[in-house]
Amino acid sequence: RLSSGINAEYGLHVGRGETVTVRITTYESGTALYWEFATQNYDIGFGASFEWEDERDMTSSSSQVMTSSPADNSLTVRREPILPILRRSSHEKVITGSHAFPRGGTYLFMFDNSFSLLRSKTVYYRVFYTR
Repeated sequence: RLSSGINAEYGLHVGRGETVTVRITTYESGTALYWEFATQNYDIGFGASFEWEDERDMTSSSSQVMTSSPADNSLTVRREPILPILRRSSHEKVITGSHAFPRGGTYLFMFDNSFSLLRSKTVYYRVFYTR
């Protein structure tokens, strides 16, 4: 339990100058993902994206095409940004958010400490779903 009041399920070390990505898979019975996180003593950058496999479509899309599966040329991994990576004052208050599942896939939470040349950070976070 942090002084900010978060009851953290996970602790994550983000080294100085590093960005760490946490991947969270959606559940078929879920409808939305909720998150909260805090750090001790210093801020950290945070952003989120959503990734899913889709049938190859040659029409234009707002999502980024990331890779093709070599075993099956009909599937493509697409990524859509949810939140841009911005520095958050997570040492002063618990940062919370939510997002409704657009489809089955994987959320990517990016904890960015690339701006810090001297200090590593510890992030305490919790993720849960609703039905």
